[in-house]
Amino acid sequence: MLETQTTTNLHELTLADRLRAFFHRATANSLLKGSALFFVSTTIVNGGNYLFNLLLGRWLGPALFADVSIIITLFLLLTFLTTGLQQTAARFAAVYSAENASDRLWALRHWLNRRAWLAGALCVLIMGGGARFWQDFFHTTSPWLFVIFGVGLPFYFVQGIDRGILQGQTRFLSLAISYQAEMWVRLLLGLLLVMLGWAAYGAIFALTISIVATWLVAKQALHQLECSTTSQNRADSARFTQAEQKALLAFAIPVLMSEISLILINNSDVLIVKHFFNSVAAGQYAALALIGRIVFFGTWSVVITMFPLVAQKAHRGEPHRHLLWNGLGMVVGVSTLIVLATVLFPACIVRLLFGAEYVAVAPLLWVYALATALFALANVVINYRLALGDRVGTMWALAAGLLQVGLLLLFHTTLFQVVLIQVLLMGLLLLLLVGREALQKAEK
Repeated sequence: MLETQTTTNLHELTLADRLRAFFHRATANSLLKGSALFFVSTTIVNGGNYLFNLLLGRWLGPALFADVSIIITLFLLLTFLTTGLQQTAARFAAVYSAENASDRLWALRHWLNRRAWLAGALCVLIMGGGARFWQDFFHTTSPWLFVIFGVGLPFYFVQGIDRGILQGQTRFLSLAISYQAEMWVRLLLGLLLVMLGWAAYGAIFALTISIVATWLVAKQALHQLECSTTSQNRADSARFTQAEQKALLAFAIPVLMSEISLILINNSDVLIVKHFFNSVAAGQYAALALIGRIVFFGTWSVVITMFPLVAQKAHRGEPHRHLLWNGLGMVVGVSTLIVLATVLFPACIVRLLFGAEYVAVAPLLWVYALATALFALANVVINYRLALGDRVGTMWALAAGLLQVGLLLLFHTTLFQVVLIQVLLMGLLLLLLVGREALQKAEK
């Protein structure tokens, strides 16, 4: 009896040791830890953003919601450009952090910030100065929507740089806080202003204020970090050599091309539908796109955390391919659950989130979710290669984005046709990218 009990305890101890070893490996995995933290934050942020859009869709109705969705789509469009700045800053910040070169890190930030302010000012002129043109092209009720939105753009470009520095240093907590600030200001202020009767103006004004709030939070996080460096490093931070500028620009060009492809793939369909379809159909499609993009933005945390880790490991000469397969596995897991839900309960999801006025697009929900899932997987491979300085995936994504725009301009008879084109293109893009990775692995 005693012998049997002792044997059982030994087996229990062995099992406990195995569990402890498993959790130790999991918590030691930088990609898993960073992704988990950022995934939780992103889930909250996306939940708040979706609540904001859902309530606007219910309170304003399809026609007025179509106006707001155009500004939100333009905001997402510019967000991807800002993300290009963020990814560029993140890669070089990751390299400088690996070298403990704080002076070069702050030089990078100051050099990029000056140019981000100029790019933002140019966008103000385009958006605000061309407000009448944008109103006529997108058939909105007022040009002032574009003016209000344009005012915040310089701040959004600059905060992209600061977010990139935080990302490159793997300071995911501070990075997550900046996203939280953006969402909460937009949600609380926006809903308050809409309830007070400001309608679309209130929603767009809240969007602009949330941009400024994000800039302040990210700036403060980096200000505290910069002040902790030595005075000599702060003096050296004013210098950013010509060689470093050329290297940065050489990397920024493919990154910006990648972000342009994201803009075309993620947003061109909404803009084209708004131009060719009536306001009700356009508003319904905007709701469909918001639900379907849950897959893409729900898995964005994997790309955010993987990118600097791959750049740092590659710079140190350490193995990094496992990060790609881990990232793909995480995205497959999350996207499979979401797509399955849209297959089983499409009408229920649309009715619950947006109301009965939008149920007409429910049959398309799983198809749109599948398209965004395929692109989310492709985006993991593209950003993995970008972290290594490889441009091929970027070129393929840009070609896919341009082809999507061309095909949608030619073929837009029904909303189903619009969505089906995206599924076929994203499937082809993913097949090419994964096939190339498999061939390169086989060659090694």
